[in-house]
Amino acid sequence: MDKKTARLLAACYAAIIIFTIAAVLIAGRTYKVYVRNPYNNDFAEITYTNEGIVENTGATTKNGVTCFTFKAVKNGYTEINVFIHDRDDPSNMSGSLIPAKVIGPKFIFVSGYDFGGFKYVVLGLAMLTMFTLVIFIKQFLYRKKHHFFSYKTVLDLAMALYFGLQGIIFTGIFAACCFLPQYFDAWRMYSSIGLTLSAIFYLSLPVIIVFSVFMVLSNFSLIRHEGYGKNNMFGLLISAALLIGSLICIITIHYNPGATNRTPEDIVSAIIRCIVSSVFIYLECILFSVFYCTNYAARHTPEYNKDFIIILGCKTRPDGTPLPLLRGRIDRAIEFYREQLEKSGRQACFIPSGGKGSDEIMPEAQSMKNYLVEHGIDESIIFPEDKSTTTLENMKFSKKIADGKNENANILFSTTNYHVFRSGMFASDAGMNADGVGAKTKWYFWPNAQIREFIGIIVSEWKINAGFVALTIVVSTLLANIGTIIHLFTT
Repeated sequence: MDKKTARLLAACYAAIIIFTIAAVLIAGRTYKVYVRNPYNNDFAEITYTNEGIVENTGATTKNGVTCFTFKAVKNGYTEINVFIHDRDDPSNMSGSLIPAKVIGPKFIFVSGYDFGGFKYVVLGLAMLTMFTLVIFIKQFLYRKKHHFFSYKTVLDLAMALYFGLQGIIFTGIFAACCFLPQYFDAWRMYSSIGLTLSAIFYLSLPVIIVFSVFMVLSNFSLIRHEGYGKNNMFGLLISAALLIGSLICIITIHYNPGATNRTPEDIVSAIIRCIVSSVFIYLECILFSVFYCTNYAARHTPEYNKDFIIILGCKTRPDGTPLPLLRGRIDRAIEFYREQLEKSGRQACFIPSGGKGSDEIMPEAQSMKNYLVEHGIDESIIFPEDKSTTTLENMKFSKKIADGKNENANILFSTTNYHVFRSGMFASDAGMNADGVGAKTKWYFWPNAQIREFIGIIVSEWKINAGFVALTIVVSTLLANIGTIIHLFTT
């Protein structure tokens, strides 16, 4: 993001905040009191313990409820007594006692936390979160087109989801404040804002359950076909983590269902609830973002303009021939090579990349070269890279070979479909702007492998994730205690 764009965004955020503060201050000079009116008349009695602080400027009756509007006159404290009498029997009445305090620029506070402009607070939150949603979506679409293989792509989509869900809920709260003012007062608004993450959790709970069941079924199928092994257990582990995390969220939410109580115990339990919900929902958004990016990368068709095709190595048979997983990567590279030659007439060179493992009789690059030659690829366009031991080294060492032939070469890498996105991230880390294709794998292997990729991506970018988790915890904790914070500033 350049400095000009950053300044523009900062100005937009500042404009939203200024608008919100102005709207709150203007609307806060009046306060509406809703009193049940079973008599359907305007025979009302209004008294003040301290005259001249506020004044009644009108009343309207609709659907058995009378709305009284009070305007600030001068700073001070008073108690407003509003009663509606039955004309036939004045002893029958319905009313309210409202402790009111006028401070600052004739701003009315009621009961220590309520004020006339409370709905504009949630409007400001809705505008901020929805604007943030637009920014992250715009960034995601740009990266998807120009710099897709980056953790920032995952983060942009995850944050768009995170802020989008909150924006929808804040918009709904604002609508309730506007259309149901007699039922949705500041207390309910504070509670609703404080429980936003809890609402998001419950909305996503059915998706979590369905996802977990699918992961368990696919993992059992994987174990049945491939046998037990630590690499075949990721689906079960993520399902267990999601369900245990969901249970912890439910417990913390029900332990502290309110959001505006001001006792130390309630504040502490609200903070615990926010920490749990923030971490869980953030990781949930990252999980689904990774799944989208890995699926998109696996199904993406690159342009047919490549100069080199890197084939990422993996374990070979004891006799040095490729195992099915590696064979699939080589076949996918050959398939793309022939498609490009047919569609554009452009011939690409191959860089099979992979060193010799301790239990292998030859480097993986040599095994792949032998396979390529056996399938009709001219040996003169094959340039093996046989020193690498990791995917990052695959990319770094292969880039040196490609740069030695053509510094401005268009490069493609071939791997297994679930590994395309993360391999692209390694390519970016190696300073290579490469595209990728993926060989198909069996359906029951794909979900478990994607979870493995998710864990690898999360661990590799732990500093960024820790920073965003901390930020979401701080913001959600402040929102959960917004009623308490306002009360502290007005007492």
